[in-house]
Amino acid sequence: MAYSFAGASQIRYARQCWPSGNEALPKGIVARTSNLEMRLWDSGIYNRISKRPLNFLAIAKGGRKNKFVNKIVAKAEAGKPMSDNAPQIKYDVFVSFRGEDIRSGFLGHLSEAFSQKQIYAFIDEKLKKGDSVWPSLEKAIEGSFISLIIFSKNYASSSWCLKELVKILECRDKYKRIVIPVFYNVEPTVVRHQNKFYAIAFVFHQIKYGLSMVKLWKKALEDSSNLSGIKSTDFRNDAEMLDEIVKQVLMRFSKHPINMKGLIGIGKPISDIESLLCQESKDVRVIGIWGMGGIGKTTIAEEVFNKLYSKYEGCCFLANVREELRRNGIISLKEQVFSTLLGEVVKINTPNGLSDYIKRRIGRQKVLIILDDVNDSDQIEILLGTRDWFGGGSRIIITTRDKRVLIANRVDDIYKVDVLSSSDALKLFNLKAFDQNQIKVEYHELSKRVVNYAKGIPLVLEVLGRLLCGKDKVAWESQLEILEKMPIKKVYDIMRLSYDDLDRKEQKVFLDVAYQESDNSVAVVLERLEDRALVSISKHNVVSMHDIIQEMAWEIVRQESSESGRHSRLGDPDEIYEVLKNDKGMEDIRSIKSHLPAVKKLMLCPNIFAKMRKLLFLDFRYTDGLESVGLFPQGLHSLPMELRYLRWECYPFKSLPEQFSTEKLVVLDMSYSQVEKLWSGEKNLMKLKEIILQLCHLKELPDLSNAANLKVLDARGCYQLTSVNPSILSLNMLEKLDLWYCISLTRLSCDSHSSSLRYLNLKECKNLREFSVTSENMIELDLSCTQVNALPTTFGCQRKLEHLNLALSYIESLPSSIKDLTRLQYLNISYCEKLQILPELPPSLETLLVNDCTSLKTVLFPSTVAKQFSENRKKVEFWNCLDLDEHSLMAIGLNAQINMMKFAYQHLSASKQDYNENFGDQAMYLYPGSNIPEWMMYKTTGDYIIIDHSSAPSCPISGFIFCFILGRDGRKFWCHKLQFNIIISDDEGNRDVIKINSSMTFFQIVADHVCLIYDQRCSCSLNSITKNLPKFKIKATAWFTSIFEGFGSPNRVVLKGFGVSHVNTSDYHKTVQQMD
Repeated sequence: MAYSFAGASQIRYARQCWPSGNEALPKGIVARTSNLEMRLWDSGIYNRISKRPLNFLAIAKGGRKNKFVNKIVAKAEAGKPMSDNAPQIKYDVFVSFRGEDIRSGFLGHLSEAFSQKQIYAFIDEKLKKGDSVWPSLEKAIEGSFISLIIFSKNYASSSWCLKELVKILECRDKYKRIVIPVFYNVEPTVVRHQNKFYAIAFVFHQIKYGLSMVKLWKKALEDSSNLSGIKSTDFRNDAEMLDEIVKQVLMRFSKHPINMKGLIGIGKPISDIESLLCQESKDVRVIGIWGMGGIGKTTIAEEVFNKLYSKYEGCCFLANVREELRRNGIISLKEQVFSTLLGEVVKINTPNGLSDYIKRRIGRQKVLIILDDVNDSDQIEILLGTRDWFGGGSRIIITTRDKRVLIANRVDDIYKVDVLSSSDALKLFNLKAFDQNQIKVEYHELSKRVVNYAKGIPLVLEVLGRLLCGKDKVAWESQLEILEKMPIKKVYDIMRLSYDDLDRKEQKVFLDVAYQESDNSVAVVLERLEDRALVSISKHNVVSMHDIIQEMAWEIVRQESSESGRHSRLGDPDEIYEVLKNDKGMEDIRSIKSHLPAVKKLMLCPNIFAKMRKLLFLDFRYTDGLESVGLFPQGLHSLPMELRYLRWECYPFKSLPEQFSTEKLVVLDMSYSQVEKLWSGEKNLMKLKEIILQLCHLKELPDLSNAANLKVLDARGCYQLTSVNPSILSLNMLEKLDLWYCISLTRLSCDSHSSSLRYLNLKECKNLREFSVTSENMIELDLSCTQVNALPTTFGCQRKLEHLNLALSYIESLPSSIKDLTRLQYLNISYCEKLQILPELPPSLETLLVNDCTSLKTVLFPSTVAKQFSENRKKVEFWNCLDLDEHSLMAIGLNAQINMMKFAYQHLSASKQDYNENFGDQAMYLYPGSNIPEWMMYKTTGDYIIIDHSSAPSCPISGFIFCFILGRDGRKFWCHKLQFNIIISDDEGNRDVIKINSSMTFFQIVADHVCLIYDQRCSCSLNSITKNLPKFKIKATAWFTSIFEGFGSPNRVVLKGFGVSHVNTSDYHKTVQQMD
């Protein structure tokens, strides 16, 4: 999503200045809302279209596409609401009328009705006609968004009215202005044909003004009377007609397009919020817009308000509630809300006070209220009371940085505003820096650096865009260097508001997270930070923070003291050097985080950390482990007692200090270190949750029986590790155990069935032979590249297992209980050379890889076709399984037909939303064979197929299943995939090419194989191309292509035949009936 950031705006009772100078506003014109309208008024609130049309032609390729795009551009140009050179809008409505017909009563009521709805109308009821007045009238017509022509009996008798009419129609054609005719006590046919009293008027006009002028006026009357208008005869009285006039005028406003200039892609969030508002519903709905500071919440709310206000009887945009409360207090704001809604001054004596009279009046109104930047849930109830104060159909929108504000007030829906995509961010920045969407070539790399710094926050992009606008590249480089050291003050001030709203404990945890030092032991506080849009927490409980917010936090720490070495958190290598060298400020330090090679060389004493009694987080990183030895020539005797987070990459010693206290330790990360043994004996590990030991010299794991809360143990690449202490597998909270490439490990067993383990990775433990670990919560198990030859007897109890990888293992058989694993989606048993039988598998399985199982003879399937129709196979590969018996090959072929047809049917009958979400889906079966299946409708051993469905039933073709016979190929290809080119042509020589990229990766085809594919994207394209072609030709080619883009040239694969079946829902149901 993309949108421009808007700063705080204030509510006003009356506009203070005219858009083009200091001329006072006319009396009775009441401000609806905020600075937003003043901005829009200044730029011409209704003249809102980008001056630069989208360059569709620049992005379109191909003749057919160019024709299509040209039509779009032509249509867009024709539909522009205003000319680029149109005069600035000054008035909402210009009223053209014959005074003697309507001046008494009706005109006054019309003026009052416009005033009540804050419609600024030009009504020249007091002007005396004359040559000196006409230039003013002409400008008023040109500067009005809508012209309201009130045709009455004597309208045509006034040459002045006719002159206005001609000008109005001229502006309609030239500037795309809107015209609304009103037929007041006169029929449209009289106006159109100029008969009755209009005919008499034109007799005198022809004598006085001549034939040519009369023809011009008659044409204007005819054209305007043909427009859709309002007839007085359709209403019982003038009051009803006035209501309809106002309604039509407001409707034209609401249909006017939103100004997209400076608001990149804002249509999406506005559309989403409109959907949440459910405007057709008669109840009172409250919607929240939530997101971090600077993300564009106010802008979105303003644009929604500007688009919808005309549909409500009362409207109020209360901007910057947080700041306005501080300045003026709750009573003042409450008075502003209800005064604006009622269009009159409302006085309130107490915060909770509101007279019953005001409540009754408001309760009869359908209102739209927006409270912007609310930071206290109590504020909303005091300002607005309860929902039953407002009339049916009312809508309230609240923008906030704090999700709890919305939850506490039980809003109906919450819309989360996200950061911009990189492409939209670049567009927005270019718009502010260069006043255009396109980037200047010489600034391309610099612009990308700015966008990367902003990380999608509109406020930052706008501030930097304006800051750098008009400056040379040297100034850009200088500004970017400054940004690396300190944030922009305006951005910092806005972001800091969120920090100031936190209590002291929350502020501490926030700064911890900013320095990547959170130990996840303060879950409640982290949730509050997430509610305030300061951090995000993934479904796997990974805490992250936006770079700009993190930068704000760093600046807060820098402002703790102007003296170097007196900060609670150290991250600057120079400051760390000063602290360690001069032994100062040790007692104040809460955290140290640094890439140590960036710190100047020091020789530190073994007890350097003894004085750091408050140190909670220690994070050292290296590119070269040998450098760290020089820091501690006499070794390391101690670490801080309060330490919660310890990360020390390339730690130079074989073990941690003997006196190291682990009592408060939550995370221990010793990756790439020289450590062989963490510690001896038992330790208090009650708070320990993560141990990371990647690529260490570790030889043994300690007794972790006291680590009751340990969730993650990652010892990937510890190639010297020979055993795992059984206590680890008995831990009740352990969820992830990663022992990838622990090549010295020969055994992993556990006497008891684990209740917590979810992820177990033993990939490439090449000497692992004995394995007996199971868990009732296991989701992913990887035993690939091991010597394990059998699965545990209790394997079938792992009912939550989703991913099982046994590739390149010594597995000889799979337990029959595998069919009971009803959540299993992925099974890889490729290169299991000893496997002879593949038992029946669960219907949930989507991906089955059985490649190069050279001893595999038998594959079992469910006993009935009905059971096979319940399967969910999407990708099945039997590459080079040449020992399969004939019955198994036939069974695979039947299973392929069932699953391919079912997959196609699911897509063809899916809802539009599901169809779009899964648009890239593909189903594929591959197995040894040389013949195209009999059920394929069209087949050939040549290189093309003619498809003729001119005599086919009327049921539309919606999808296509392809079959390819891949010929034996002795070449070996590493990291390659198959690509099929489908070439469609007709009798007139028109030609299109569709590519199907399979997700198969393989090395060698040692025999002919059958490949069946249904690709949704291909089917959609093919159906679109051929739906008007009763007869067409399809040719296919196949290629090996590298999985790395741009690497190597494609290599052609021999196709010994191919087939095509078109599919629709009728075909599927017939297939099901035949198989039953």
